[in-house]
Amino acid sequence: MNLKVNKVNLNKELLVNKYLPANYADAFECITPIANHVTPDNLQVAFWGSEKSWIKALFKLRNMLVKPFGLKTSKKESTSSIAMCIEKGNGHHIASVSDRSPNETILLLDDRHLKAYISISIVDAEDDLKRVTVCTIVHFHNWFGYLYFYSIELFHSIVVKHMLKRSIRANLQKN
Repeated sequence: MNLKVNKVNLNKELLVNKYLPANYADAFECITPIANHVTPDNLQVAFWGSEKSWIKALFKLRNMLVKPFGLKTSKKESTSSIAMCIEKGNGHHIASVSDRSPNETILLLDDRHLKAYISISIVDAEDDLKRVTVCTIVHFHNWFGYLYFYSIELFHSIVVKHMLKRSIRANLQKN
């Protein structure tokens, strides 16, 4: 199935709006025939657990470059530890659930340089389809946050779009 992801404005009805204003915000959405039983938690788990090799290589490079600056780096962990964080609200070394509703789950990634909220929401669309949206809201703590984020911004958009598609496909295949 060919999934099309588009950049959109933030939906004013989502929980993630309470973290605005911010230094940076974006939203990407995909209209898809995802099943009614699929939750934002399911999509968050797939979003963080279904990386392609080129994305893994980018994260590995990122980790190598930021480690000397004392920033948090992702460790090689099983998808189950991320799933547990998302589904049970447990803390994780790089993320925690900051908020949720039946149609939205928001993860917080907080470090010395910035605080980022990653929201995934599912709302009804036309013709029994669902509108799946991923929003990123970023607050910079210092000048390094600006430098870091704007140096990866191009990659951020490409990676987020791809990870959204993969998380939707993973949940479509389960049905």
